Amino acid sequence: MTVPKRRVIARQKWIRMEMIKRGRKKMFIVVVLAAVLSAVAVVIVIIPRDAEKETLKIKSDHIDLQVRNVRFTEVGDSNMTLEITADMAGYQKKEKLAFFEKPTVKLILKDGRTFTMHGDRGRFNTDSKDLEIEGHVGIVSENGDRFATDRLRYSNASKLIETESAVVMENKHIRVSGVGMTLSLEEKKVALLSQVRASYKEERREGK
Repeated sequence: MTVPKRRVIARQKWIRMEMIKRGRKKMFIVVVLAAVLSAVAVVIVIIPRDAEKETLKIKSDHIDLQVRNVRFTEVGDSNMTLEITADMAGYQKKEKLAFFEKPTVKLILKDGRTFTMHGDRGRFNTDSKDLEIEGHVGIVSENGDRFATDRLRYSNASKLIETESAVVMENKHIRVSGVGMTLSLEEKKVALLSQVRASYKEERREGK
């Protein structure tokens, strides 16, 4: 009777150990499932919330950071302020490039003059502060001069706005079209490079 009793006791201990192991295993599985469900809940809650605000999205392919309804301000060494607003902006950290959709760029010079540029797409180098805009590009100065082209670039070092594309310049006195343009912000000069055509607008006089 001694041997069977020991076997029974050993069997009972083995059963209790197995039950404890299974209990721990079940608890571990429950904890893991709870953690997974919690993570899913966080994703479900956070993603729609961010999408609703449309403030921040991160992509891992080429764009490191993507932001909607962005407003960016940069004050340069020459006391010139650059303000950019856009429907969307993306940033490549390695290349130090910011990309914009539907950007509006306002240049405020130290003497108070302003130039406002807009287009379909833009690219801004955060290191050199150079800017490119393309697609239905327009420029408006504070005195009412208007420029229209399909592509331009702004050089921060030389303070030049340039394009090789067809361009139209217009104000209340004259309309000039051509191909290629340089606009010097410091020298306050604009030059159309080729195929230039100009037409003057007659001012209406009172009593006539």
